[in-house]
Amino acid sequence: MDYYSHEWNSPLKKFFEDDFLGNFNSFFNGMVQQPRANVYESENEIICAVFLPGIKKVEDIHLTINDRTLEVRGNLNLDYNGFRLNHEEIYQGEFKRVMELPFRVRQDKKDASYQRGILTVHLYRLIPDNKSTHGVTVRDED
Repeated sequence: MDYYSHEWNSPLKKFFEDDFLGNFNSFFNGMVQQPRANVYESENEIICAVFLPGIKKVEDIHLTINDRTLEVRGNLNLDYNGFRLNHEEIYQGEFKRVMELPFRVRQDKKDASYQRGILTVHLYRLIPDNKSTHGVTVRDED
Protein backbone atom coordinates (compact mmCIF):
# COMPACT_ATOMS: atom_id res chain seq x y z
CA MET A 1 0.00 0.00 0.00
CA ASP A 2 1.42 3.34 -1.05
CA TYR A 3 1.84 5.84 1.83
CA TYR A 4 0.88 8.80 -0.37
CA SER A 5 -2.31 7.22 -1.70
CA HIS A 6 -4.04 7.42 1.68
CA GLU A 7 -6.37 10.26 2.41
CA TRP A 8 -4.78 10.90 5.82
CA ASN A 9 -4.68 14.62 5.07
CA SER A 10 -8.34 14.99 3.99
CA PRO A 11 -9.49 16.22 7.44
CA LEU A 12 -6.85 18.95 7.25
CA LYS A 13 -7.92 19.95 3.75
CA LYS A 14 -11.51 20.27 4.88
CA PHE A 15 -10.48 22.19 8.00
CA PHE A 16 -8.55 24.82 6.03
CA GLU A 17 -10.96 25.28 3.12
CA ASP A 18 -12.47 28.69 2.43
CA ASP A 19 -15.54 27.92 4.56
CA PHE A 20 -13.37 27.63 7.69
CA LEU A 21 -13.06 31.40 8.13
CA GLY A 22 -16.70 31.89 7.17
CA ASN A 23 -17.68 30.08 10.36
CA PHE A 24 -16.36 33.03 12.35
CA ASN A 25 -18.52 35.68 10.63
CA SER A 26 -20.94 35.87 13.55
CA PHE A 27 -17.99 36.51 15.86
CA PHE A 28 -16.67 39.38 13.74
CA ASN A 29 -20.06 40.99 13.05
CA GLY A 30 -20.59 44.07 15.17
CA MET A 31 -16.88 44.85 15.31
CA VAL A 32 -15.75 48.11 13.77
CA GLN A 33 -13.48 47.59 10.78
CA GLN A 34 -9.95 48.98 10.97
CA PRO A 35 -8.69 50.14 7.58
CA ARG A 36 -5.11 49.36 6.64
CA ALA A 37 -2.58 52.18 6.99
CA ASN A 38 1.09 53.07 6.52
CA VAL A 39 2.90 55.70 8.59
CA TYR A 40 5.98 57.38 7.13
CA GLU A 41 8.24 59.72 9.08
CA SER A 42 11.09 62.08 8.40
CA GLU A 43 12.92 64.19 10.94
CA ASN A 44 10.06 66.69 11.37
CA GLU A 45 7.10 65.34 9.37
CA ILE A 46 4.71 62.39 9.28
CA ILE A 47 2.64 61.13 6.38
CA CYS A 48 -0.16 58.66 7.13
CA ALA A 49 -1.67 56.81 4.17
CA VAL A 50 -4.98 55.10 4.97
CA PHE A 51 -6.63 52.68 2.53
CA LEU A 52 -10.29 53.73 2.21
CA PRO A 53 -11.68 52.57 -1.15
CA GLY A 54 -15.24 53.46 -2.09
CA ILE A 55 -15.68 56.70 -0.15
CA LYS A 56 -18.05 58.87 -2.21
CA LYS A 57 -17.81 62.12 -0.21
CA VAL A 58 -14.78 63.30 1.76
CA GLU A 59 -17.25 64.69 4.29
CA ASP A 60 -17.82 61.05 5.32
CA ILE A 61 -14.24 60.87 6.65
CA HIS A 62 -13.64 62.26 10.15
CA LEU A 63 -10.13 62.97 11.43
CA THR A 64 -9.08 63.72 14.99
CA ILE A 65 -5.52 64.62 15.91
CA ASN A 66 -4.55 64.64 19.55
CA ASP A 67 -0.92 65.08 20.62
CA ARG A 68 0.55 61.74 19.41
CA THR A 69 -2.59 60.08 18.10
CA LEU A 70 -4.43 60.18 14.77
CA GLU A 71 -7.97 58.81 14.61
CA VAL A 72 -9.70 58.16 11.28
CA ARG A 73 -13.35 57.13 11.31
CA GLY A 74 -16.34 57.12 9.04
CA ASN A 75 -18.86 54.95 7.28
CA LEU A 76 -18.74 53.10 3.95
CA ASN A 77 -21.94 51.99 2.26
CA LEU A 78 -22.03 50.54 -1.23
CA ASP A 79 -25.59 50.66 -2.52
CA TYR A 80 -26.81 49.45 -5.87
CA ASN A 81 -30.50 50.36 -6.18
CA GLY A 82 -32.68 47.45 -7.22
CA PHE A 83 -30.09 44.84 -6.24
CA ARG A 84 -29.70 42.81 -3.08
CA LEU A 85 -26.36 41.72 -1.69
CA ASN A 86 -25.66 38.10 -2.55
CA HIS A 87 -22.01 37.72 -1.52
CA GLU A 88 -19.94 40.15 0.57
CA GLU A 89 -16.15 40.46 0.75
CA ILE A 90 -15.86 44.25 0.72
CA TYR A 91 -16.46 45.53 4.23
CA GLN A 92 -19.35 47.99 4.60
CA GLY A 93 -20.34 49.98 7.64
CA GLU A 94 -18.45 51.88 10.29
CA PHE A 95 -14.70 52.03 10.23
CA LYS A 96 -12.28 53.41 12.80
CA ARG A 97 -8.52 53.41 13.02
CA VAL A 98 -6.45 54.94 15.83
CA MET A 99 -2.74 55.24 15.15
CA GLU A 100 0.00 56.10 17.61
CA LEU A 101 2.30 58.65 15.99
CA PRO A 102 6.09 58.55 16.41
CA PHE A 103 6.19 62.04 17.94
CA ARG A 104 3.91 64.88 19.07
CA VAL A 105 2.42 66.89 16.21
CA ARG A 106 1.32 70.47 15.73
CA GLN A 107 -2.37 71.28 15.86
CA ASP A 108 -2.06 74.42 13.74
CA LYS A 109 -0.33 72.85 10.73
CA LYS A 110 -1.87 69.77 9.10
CA ASP A 111 -3.16 68.72 5.70
CA ALA A 112 -5.37 65.87 4.46
CA SER A 113 -6.39 64.77 0.98
CA TYR A 114 -8.26 61.82 -0.56
CA GLN A 115 -7.42 60.44 -3.98
CA ARG A 116 -8.05 57.07 -5.63
CA GLY A 117 -9.03 55.35 -2.39
CA ILE A 118 -6.09 56.61 -0.33
CA LEU A 119 -6.48 59.16 2.46
CA THR A 120 -3.17 61.01 2.93
CA VAL A 121 -2.65 62.97 6.16
CA HIS A 122 0.43 65.19 6.42
CA LEU A 123 1.45 66.21 9.95
CA TYR A 124 4.33 68.22 11.38
CA ARG A 125 6.43 67.70 14.51
CA LEU A 126 5.64 69.87 17.50
CA ILE A 127 8.94 71.49 18.40
CA PRO A 128 8.78 72.94 21.91
CA ASP A 129 9.89 76.52 22.24
CA ASN A 130 12.52 76.28 24.97
CA LYS A 131 13.57 79.90 24.51
CA SER A 132 10.43 81.43 25.91
CA THR A 133 9.95 81.33 29.64
CA HIS A 134 6.77 81.93 31.51
CA GLY A 135 7.00 83.71 34.79
CA VAL A 136 4.87 82.76 37.75
CA THR A 137 3.37 85.43 39.94
CA VAL A 138 3.64 84.76 43.67
CA ARG A 139 0.60 85.84 45.68
CA ASP A 140 1.06 87.33 49.11
CA GLU A 141 -1.29 85.42 51.39
CA ASP A 142 -0.54 87.63 54.46
